[in-house]
Amino acid sequence: MTHIGERIRARRGELGMSQGRLAEAAGITASAVSQIESGAIRNLKSETLNRLVFALQTTALELTAGLGAEKQSLPADELLLLEAYRSLPESFKLIAHKLIKALQ
Repeated sequence: MTHIGERIRARRGELGMSQGRLAEAAGITASAVSQIESGAIRNLKSETLNRLVFALQTTALELTAGLGAEKQSLPADELLLLEAYRSLPESFKLIAHKLIKALQ
């Protein structure tokens, strides 16, 4: 049985994020991420869980119980685009949306 920290570590790995980058995106410390992933912290405040859900682009059910939609495998070129998009600052994501719409 996996705990929430293991699921957070796995999702972070899927996104290619470091602990530091996740901490920054979630507005928590890198030390907290490390403690959560190791299992030292297992009970999260709802605000912390929500921040992690948003930063990891997943759901609370996926993180807390491992319940979620089946992961679909994307072609390599789409994964590269998704990774690039996710690394953009929020202000640039709107520009990216508009650019893609213009290219269609």
